[in-house]
Amino acid sequence: MADKNNYEFQSEVKQLLHILVHSLYKDKEIFLRELISNAVDALNKMQFKTLTDKQTEQDLELKIEVRINKSQKKLIVEDTGIGMTRTEIIKNIGTIAHSGTGDFLRKVAKVDDARKNELIGQFGVGFYSSFIVAKEIRLYSRSYQKNKKPYLWISRGGNSYTLEEAVKKQRGTRIELLLRKDAEEFLDPGRLESIISKHSRFLPFPLYLEGKEFKTAPAIWSQPKSSLKDKDYREFYRSIDFSQEDPETYLHLSSDAPVQFHSILFVPKTNLESLGFIKEKPGVDLYSKKVLIQKENQEIFPEYFRFVKGVIDSEEIPLNISRETVQNDLKIRKIRKYILKKFIDHLADIKKNDLEKYLKIWKNFHKNFKEGIIKDFENREKLAGLLLFHSSKAEEKHTDLAGYVKRMEKDQKDIYYVSGYQVSSVKTNPALEAFLKKGIEVLYLTDPLDEFVFEHLREFQKKSFKAVEAAEIKVDQEKKPDRETLKKADHLVTYLKAHYKDRVKDVKISNRLIDNPCMLSHPGTGPSIQMEKIMKMANQDFAFSKRILEINPGHPLIREMTRIQDKNPASEKLKSLADQMLDNMLLREGILDQVDDMIKRMQKIMLDASKKY
Repeated sequence: MADKNNYEFQSEVKQLLHILVHSLYKDKEIFLRELISNAVDALNKMQFKTLTDKQTEQDLELKIEVRINKSQKKLIVEDTGIGMTRTEIIKNIGTIAHSGTGDFLRKVAKVDDARKNELIGQFGVGFYSSFIVAKEIRLYSRSYQKNKKPYLWISRGGNSYTLEEAVKKQRGTRIELLLRKDAEEFLDPGRLESIISKHSRFLPFPLYLEGKEFKTAPAIWSQPKSSLKDKDYREFYRSIDFSQEDPETYLHLSSDAPVQFHSILFVPKTNLESLGFIKEKPGVDLYSKKVLIQKENQEIFPEYFRFVKGVIDSEEIPLNISRETVQNDLKIRKIRKYILKKFIDHLADIKKNDLEKYLKIWKNFHKNFKEGIIKDFENREKLAGLLLFHSSKAEEKHTDLAGYVKRMEKDQKDIYYVSGYQVSSVKTNPALEAFLKKGIEVLYLTDPLDEFVFEHLREFQKKSFKAVEAAEIKVDQEKKPDRETLKKADHLVTYLKAHYKDRVKDVKISNRLIDNPCMLSHPGTGPSIQMEKIMKMANQDFAFSKRILEINPGHPLIREMTRIQDKNPASEKLKSLADQMLDNMLLREGILDQVDDMIKRMQKIMLDASKKY
């Protein structure tokens, strides 16, 4: 054959190919995705040429063919794309010989594996992944340009390749892989169909496998929203999630700035994690030019939104050579920031305009929203807008933080909350009395995560969060205790301090109790009892902090105790009532240790009461 030339690779190329084949790709099957992706690029360029240059060949179908020759152990991938001239083959396929390979190898020896991927990404030679499975590669290519000869490029992955004139009637590129013995699995049409389904089923051009057209699915994310119907989204969702359910909601995004990309995101109707399944993997897949680049991508959409299903497709995403890892790049961060903002806004719009639908989403995924507040400082305030609570003014319905702030009293500086396991128990907290009396709204926190959320959020719309037990709220009593009653109550406080010793931090007269005889409060800087319970679960050696016992001098029980103390300060009955009063509060908070002692004491109190009756 005329015009045959041998080209020597640089001496380090063999070493570089060894790195590409053995250290970079995790799965052998990746090579087919790379070849199909390159074919799509060639077809895209040809499609553009046919639209802009009427002199180009118009009647040749733009397609990709994948064929097998079992007798020769050969796999063939061919396209009718733009093709290459001799010069372009040297430039595009022989790039590796002109990329400063020696400098690369010197650098790669000094960095860790993660950094190697970044360096390798500078070479752009995904085509060479074929050497994972091939002992020889033959590439035939004919340019779309008239009067340009076809050429054959041959390499066995060593230190050289050959380039010679060839026979090829149609434009495009045909790649023939002479497979290694340990790669003969790729001579099985079923295996190839599985790989194409996994990585390349949304191709914009027809693909033929062994002469039969492969059934590709439309990449609806790149289509105008105006051309799509709700059923198109539902069908697409089922195809990517293999679910029989419709999605609860979806968001279709397209953007040209700051970065070009298309995306469709779905919220499922069911949360598998809440059903007791293990933690879900991220559900958003990353595509480039409709070819799957990364399944269950973890970089471009936050982990706390792992329940979201969908695709993100961008031609501008910088990839390393294997396309298996997305480089941490400014464009990546811009896409993430844009998509995340739009998705949170989408949820907020549903909450505002279709509360019934939002409540379904909230029921399934509220823990994910709260996890985001804990983990994502940048989007904390926006995620806080998605939170819902019951409150003293919205017991049956829900309120959000914005609604609470809007209803706040004129001089109110804090957002007040009370925590517990359920609304019914929270409502009986003695610390609520003063707030209900003064008409101040209190949020009911019944999820153990809520206080962690408030701790990380710190404030909302410049309003701080404060537990009712820590807030000093005074109320005007309708019937204030007289001076003598207060004096006797002071004596009881002194007695209780001495009696309780280190069981409480302090005892004092309360300015906020109305119907309850006493309550436990804590300093404003201390954690609530619910928080401490969670800490106790994580560490059995954790010691609950000492609380302040507040007593109500006007309550009949406290009046009776002051009467007994005034008559007989050493009374056993007074000791018994004092112990029972504190134990009642500790029992209510779920932190009473010596329950048996309390039961015996309670039985004696009941016996004494029954004898009087």
